[in-house]
Amino acid sequence: MTKQEFLYQLNEGLIRLNESEKEQFIHYYDELIEDYVEDGASEEEAVKKLGKPAQVASKILEEAFEEGNIQPKKSINPLLVVLLILGFPLWGSLLLALILLILAGYIVIWCLPFSTGIFAVTGLAASLFSVLFSFFTLQDGISIAVTQLGVGIFVLGLSILSGLLTISMSRYFIKTSNYFSSKIIRLIRVKELLL
Repeated sequence: MTKQEFLYQLNEGLIRLNESEKEQFIHYYDELIEDYVEDGASEEEAVKKLGKPAQVASKILEEAFEEGNIQPKKSINPLLVVLLILGFPLWGSLLLALILLILAGYIVIWCLPFSTGIFAVTGLAASLFSVLFSFFTLQDGISIAVTQLGVGIFVLGLSILSGLLTISMSRYFIKTSNYFSSKIIRLIRVKELLL
């Protein structure tokens, strides 16, 4: 087993720890393997000296549980389960309304860049169509062909500007969406802590 495989499996085994504690243990075992390698052992031998990642993770979790860093799982109260089932029409509809409200927020956030992006794509297609077929309107007169060519080039310019505007707005709206998402996640985590 390579060092990367060992550290990956150890990381998966430490799923009950928070990210900072996990990172400390991963960093510790990474350095430990490097020390063994510097002492002349191969990477596989160094990993073998540490044992199986599942056993190492189990030992770490046992020690964390004994120190009180991990709380034991709480048993589920049957009365609470019954109340949740009976109250589903109320809390289920409220949950659905909340989900739809969050979805509406994302739709509002992305409505403007979506509209400019659609205009950029359709404007590009229309302008290319207009420019290409302006040559076929020569039979109707040169002024009509030149006008159609000019309109096609004008719409091409607008669609390019709209595409550039979409790209620049999308960067801003991605930041806004990330901020909106982090607020929602933070609110959910606070609710979990209160329960």
